[in-house]
Amino acid sequence: MKIALVLNGISFEKKSFLKKVLPTLRSAGEFEVFETRSKNDAVALASKAVDKRFDIVVAAGGDGTLHQVVNGVLMGREKHANLPIVGTYPIGTGNDFARCIGVKRDPAQFMSLLQKVSAQYIDVGKVTYTSGEETQYRYFINVADAGMGPEVVKRVSKNGRPFGTAFAYYEAILATFLFYKPMTVKAKADTWSWKGKLRTLAVANGKYYGHGLCIAPEAKPGDGQLETFVCGDVSVVDFVRYSTAMKNNEVIVHSKVEYNRTATLQLDSEKSCSIEADGEWLGWLPATIELAPLKLKFLMP
Repeated sequence: MKIALVLNGISFEKKSFLKKVLPTLRSAGEFEVFETRSKNDAVALASKAVDKRFDIVVAAGGDGTLHQVVNGVLMGREKHANLPIVGTYPIGTGNDFARCIGVKRDPAQFMSLLQKVSAQYIDVGKVTYTSGEETQYRYFINVADAGMGPEVVKRVSKNGRPFGTAFAYYEAILATFLFYKPMTVKAKADTWSWKGKLRTLAVANGKYYGHGLCIAPEAKPGDGQLETFVCGDVSVVDFVRYSTAMKNNEVIVHSKVEYNRTATLQLDSEKSCSIEADGEWLGWLPATIELAPLKLKFLMP
């Protein structure tokens, strides 16, 4: 079995992974490590692994690395059969999709997944968005988010994460809440619609984003639906108050918070509103978020 491992080369935990984890995993098959050197390397490296006919492509990093690996495997190959199995080994403090499916930072657990080839077909989302004057698309495996989320991503990217990713994300979320001005956004699904001043609107294949905030308690990556979390003009006081409940997988009961589900969602805004997916900043509204008409074979416990 040929296994390609796409490793986040700028992760704080890279050295520890190479020293303590990789030697254990190597016994599962013929391993080749592809290490990222710059921001979008994982897309090209995963695509290269598909061309080289690897059986499994593993993203060793956070949600952003996994996002890029998924796109490297799928983009341009939507009609291909026998694409490799994709997996994720969580490195760092985020890893929200790994948290959702129960993949731990445990070499023994991941070794077992590789040896048993413990894979299932799961859903993938697709975002079609505006970039300059062009329309582009990306696949996502965990969450796509419009409003504050993309601004948080940009803040974290700029600050260099000097105190670690978890601290940097929470700091960025609070700062964005304080300075972000909610704008009017329209959302239209097949069976429901929403319009109002928006803090954030997340469309979820997985349960968590923002390092463990549960915005989709009912999400299951293989159920053929995308869960939605709409947070209107909620105050920073209410956000802080409810963040513990979100960490505990609880549904928020608030007049400006709504949960729904859909297979397709169209988003538009009166002013410039950006969108991200799996922690990767993409572009701007208008955008369409939909369940992609394909499945991805993924290593699952």
